[in-house]
Amino acid sequence: MGMRILKAWAIFRQFLVVVLVMMGMQSFSCYSECEFKAIFNFGDSNTDTGGFYAAFPGQTGPFGMTYFKRPSGRASDGRLIVDFLAQALGLPFLSPYLQSIGSDYRHGANYATLASTVLLPNTSLFVSGLSPFALPIQLNQMKAFKARVDEYHSSGQKGTNLPSPDIFGKSIYTFYIGQNDFTSNLASAGIGGVQQYLPQVVAQTAATIK
Repeated sequence: MGMRILKAWAIFRQFLVVVLVMMGMQSFSCYSECEFKAIFNFGDSNTDTGGFYAAFPGQTGPFGMTYFKRPSGRASDGRLIVDFLAQALGLPFLSPYLQSIGSDYRHGANYATLASTVLLPNTSLFVSGLSPFALPIQLNQMKAFKARVDEYHSSGQKGTNLPSPDIFGKSIYTFYIGQNDFTSNLASAGIGGVQQYLPQVVAQTAATIK
């Protein structure tokens, strides 16, 4: 039973990714009607474009060797699914929200960090290996970002790397997160033990999307 639940969750996540990619590709056929101006991404290492290593520097090769030719903050030797989605939509790669230098948020922001969970972790990164930037934290970062964008533009300032205030209604919002809630507890709780997290993970994800 436990294994079936984990497999079902994995299949569901992959289905969501496929749907998002199809949406991105479909935008070419209805470009004038549903053009996305930006991407706002929430997630874990599968879509982290540098947030974790901006907060905790230390990435070295061979990360990034096949495309960027240097460590790019991604837990990969090349591009991630969110990178391909951005390219399909004709948008630049997403800048991590936590990266203070060289970031450009005019076409979105990436709140994902390596080892993130949907549920708030009850231990520190140095004990569990889980990122402190769980999905509720990422949502709060998004809210703070939007508030600062609105505040900045309402003051009449110009010449910024921030998006226009109306871009939030013209963006695609992507989520790729959840696996760490289960894998981090698998060794101690076993297959049967991690079943208890599924309703909480689904409920928190749904609440965040709302």
